[in-house]
Formats: sequence, structure tokens, C-alpha cells
Amino acid sequence: MTALHQVVLLTFFTSFACVICTNDEEPWVIVKEMGHIGYQIKSVTKNESELRYVSLIQAPIPTTTENGEDLKLVSTREDGLSAVYEITKITSKYFQIPVFSLTSNTESLEVKLSPYTVFSLTEQTDFAFNDCMLQVEKWDQAESTIYKMTARNCVRFCEYSTTIGKNTASGFQKIRKRVDQRKYVSMYPFMRFKGNDRICSITVNRAALQEDGVEVMSLKFNIEFDGGDWGKTFLYFATYGFNLI
Repeated sequence: MTALHQVVLLTFFTSFACVICTNDEEPWVIVKEMGHIGYQIKSVTKNESELRYVSLIQAPIPTTTENGEDLKLVSTREDGLSAVYEITKITSKYFQIPVFSLTSNTESLEVKLSPYTVFSLTEQTDFAFNDCMLQVEKWDQAESTIYKMTARNCVRFCEYSTTIGKNTASGFQKIRKRVDQRKYVSMYPFMRFKGNDRICSITVNRAALQEDGVEVMSLKFNIEFDGGDWGKTFLYFATYGFNLI
């Protein structure tokens, strides 16, 4: 093989390798950088005799309750972007699970408190939930959009909730069945663990939406968190949501 042939072959293989590298680079855009979610559970206290639960929650400004519970502003953080709120739930039965839901601009949180804690536990200030971190990325392809979520230290399940439908002569008609929604929105193509990370994705089929005249009115990625430590924590279950659309 002559020196000229060697140069030609080296140029060919180098060019081929570069093409492969370029094609493998996915043009992901960061929607939310890896970091803590907008909610932190600062404390939960319980008055056993009154079945009264008082929770202090750090949340983005503004935050409201979904079910009309009284939300009291306790303090505002120095950054001016978040505050600590107090929310009180009183149950009528001893083993009734207290539930409250909070909504902010792009995030939401539903908390279920546990009535099954040991009698000696009247206050808790340390919650594993507060270690939860999230990164959201977006990739616009020719006919679809993929959202990739990397959740760290907090995932039991990845899920989504969405409102999909089309305008008709009688008004907006929702597509309610998940099996019918999957033509337009689906948990695809990522669903895997990597160390303490759970990587999930949601694909929105824009081509199918346009062809059928269907709209995605809302799309939310949900993290379902199990409080664990049965009897030793006030957090029974929590669902965190991040609005994608």
C-alpha cells in the first residue's frame, strides 16, 4: 500500500467516524437544570387529641391550594422566589389520611400524611423527600417532541397526566382513555435506572395531532414518592408534578 493510499484511507475513516459522532449528538435543550424541585417539607406536627396536622412547606411564589384549604404565609425566602407556607388539616377519624394539594406556576404537589405513626412521634423535620432533584430536557424532532426527565433520589414511579381533545360543534371534546391518548402522547422511548437516577421520557406526536385536529391542552410529568419507614414518618405518599405544556 502506497503512502497516498494510506492517506486516502485515513481520511475516509476519519470522515466516517465524524459523521457518526455528529449523528449521535441529540440536540437536547435544557428546560430545567438538575436541581431540587420547588417544594420542600420543612416540618409536620401532629396534635393527637385533636387529630390536627400542621405542615410547613417551602414552595414557589405564588402557591395556592387546589381544594380550598387555608394556606398561611409564614416567611419569604431571601431570593424572593419561594416562601414557607403553613397548612392545617384536621381529620374526623383516627385512621383517616389527611391530604392536601398545592399548585404553583409550573409545579404541583399532592401530599398524603400518615395517621399510622407511632404515638411518640409528634413532630418531624427531616424528610427524604427533600433530597429529590430533577432535570428536564426537550428535543424537537421533525414530527414529534420528546421530553426527557432525570429524577434523582426520589422516584418510585414515573407517570404523566394530560388533557387532550379537539374542538367540535358542541365544544371541546376530551380524549379520556389512556389507550386512545397514546397515539398522541406516550411514555417513550426512555425508561431506565442509572445509579440513583430514574430516566423517563414522554413523546408528543405532533404529526398525529395536526392530522387529526387534536390539541394537547396540558401535559404534566409526575414523580410518585413513597415516604417509606412505615410508622416512623408523617409522609405517607407524595406526587410531584412538573408542567411540560
